[in-house]
Amino acid sequence: MKNIILLLIVVVSIGVGYGQKERSKGNQRAFYESSDPLTIDSTLIDVKPNALYFQFNTQQKPKDLKTMSFVWLGDAPKGYFTAYLVNTTDSIFNADRQDGSLIMIQEAIDKNGDWQPIEYWVYSGCGNSYFSPLKLPAGKCVMVPIKKYEGSYKTKIRLKFKIGKQVIYSGTFDGAINLEQFKRETESVNGILYHGPASYLDDRE
Repeated sequence: MKNIILLLIVVVSIGVGYGQKERSKGNQRAFYESSDPLTIDSTLIDVKPNALYFQFNTQQKPKDLKTMSFVWLGDAPKGYFTAYLVNTTDSIFNADRQDGSLIMIQEAIDKNGDWQPIEYWVYSGCGNSYFSPLKLPAGKCVMVPIKKYEGSYKTKIRLKFKIGKQVIYSGTFDGAINLEQFKRETESVNGILYHGPASYLDDRE
């Protein structure tokens, strides 16, 4: 893949909920379901040449997201950003999906100016969870609802996206969280055929 650039073009948006129950404190569990590949609609997406990038869209309405048949979306499309992962390169972009979700978390800048996770990932121990990888052809995009958090602490947020052994960081967007959300998950977590530490998608994993 030539000259791939991962960008995050930020526009304030209203998004969707998967019906996941949030923890009262600490990092939240991440899940980023993506649609099947879609034709890039230049009326909704700023088309950047030869790039792989995320773009949030102000025009995408919750009722439109409900038509995409997201498995985990539920019937309450509130509290999420609407984003597109766009591929305008000349190559197919491949990435694992776990039970339909891209493997990524959100990070935010803390009061010390450092990037810290505000979400964690739970891997599946079942091989069937990975039978549907994302294959994003050149000139296509996928829709990804992204959780919008609320709180008194305003900061910059980015996505940490795991692609095989590679980690890619997106550009930043303005957001707000509670400071307690910087607290990492130290207890064991449960997934499909998995019980153990939460993941923060490090390179060595």
